[in-house]
Amino acid sequence: MADALVSTDNLFLRDVAALRSSAQGFLAARPRAPQAAATIALLQTALTIEIVCVWRYTMMSVSARGLREERVGFEFQEQANDERKHTRMVAERIEQLGGVPDFQPKGLMSGLAMDYNADFDGMIAQNLKAEQSVVEYYTDLINHFQDSDPQTTAMLEIILQDEEDHATDMQDLLA
Repeated sequence: MADALVSTDNLFLRDVAALRSSAQGFLAARPRAPQAAATIALLQTALTIEIVCVWRYTMMSVSARGLREERVGFEFQEQANDERKHTRMVAERIEQLGGVPDFQPKGLMSGLAMDYNADFDGMIAQNLKAEQSVVEYYTDLINHFQDSDPQTTAMLEIILQDEEDHATDMQDLLA
């Protein structure tokens, strides 16, 4: 799935895929023993993903279609609020582990740019693919932490449920 996301010209999907891919390599190379620095690095990737989604969903909520169609604008604002909640949860966990959350992620291709003239249904389809990738990422993290870090696992399970709901919402918007 990650390869399909990377091959697209959509910068949002590229960012999500690249973040997930870098974390997957880290997960494969590291031992399963709990290590604060390794946990912080993996959670920083999650924080960056959440920040990108806050940007994207907030912009979509105030786009021409988001403002014109109240249901669409409300849905994206609700999702942006969920992503903000996730951002806070992950940042707090990073701090609990002795890290400093990085709210200025570097190397993102999408940044704050969004093409307001883009095909809105196509953007929703891209969001669906990104949410599916994020669901897979959080599932990978839960599997990684479940035996060694119950606090991080519990937090990730809460976030995963919201992300699965977001994917369902995207499917509903496309229908």
